[in-house]
Amino acid sequence: MPAEEDAPPAPVVAYQSDRVTLYRGDAAQLVGILPTVDLLATDPPYGVKFVSKRDARTRARFGPLLGDDGTLDVPALLGVLTRGHLRNRRHAYVFGYRPDQLTEPMQLGSTAELIWDKGVPGRGNFEMPWGPAHELITFGARCASAAHRADGSGKTAARMRAGSVLRYGRPNGKTTRHPTEKPVPLMAELIESSSRRGEVVLDPFAGSGSTLVAAVLTGRRAIGCELDPRYAEVAARRLAEAERIADMMRAA
Repeated sequence: MPAEEDAPPAPVVAYQSDRVTLYRGDAAQLVGILPTVDLLATDPPYGVKFVSKRDARTRARFGPLLGDDGTLDVPALLGVLTRGHLRNRRHAYVFGYRPDQLTEPMQLGSTAELIWDKGVPGRGNFEMPWGPAHELITFGARCASAAHRADGSGKTAARMRAGSVLRYGRPNGKTTRHPTEKPVPLMAELIESSSRRGEVVLDPFAGSGSTLVAAVLTGRRAIGCELDPRYAEVAARRLAEAERIADMMRAA
């Protein structure tokens, strides 16, 4: 058993309003206390140690991502959150994992592979001749019935059917606040395709808060959790600014 002081911290509220709640701490400890949500959209740690061995500048700037050492069973955790809190027949978007890794843990009745085309190569492994310019996003609709998942009847269409390649540049053309930060317009497209205004979006690996910011700006409510205090603080600042913009849009 790990020492008590080494256990992940219990979640505490880092930011809260009538639109959004951001927790700082271990998302696994939110199981059972979250409300029912209408959409799950998240970019979890991939267990691959994001920093290339030769990328000293990124290592010095950001350091390692918490939870990215391969010890966290992300599909299992997402499965518990999905089964306990995502409404049946509602959608999930998960970056970095294949559908076959998520289908059973998350009870996904229909899946699709989406591609985020970043437009420019990323860092990746500098020993390889090709730089990664895309990321995989698994889309699925929760289907609680195993029989329906097996026969393919657990399908739910997105509100706006579109192509599977989503072209959005990286934020400001480079990482600025978080090493794997997602562009808000990309997250807004996913959110608007799979939810309605006023519904609740969950991101258990919130990072610098792009999913939560997109939810606020598109008129949804949001719940997020981030383990690393550095990024929880960044996300809280971004949410305060997003709410200021949302208030201006409402008043216009």
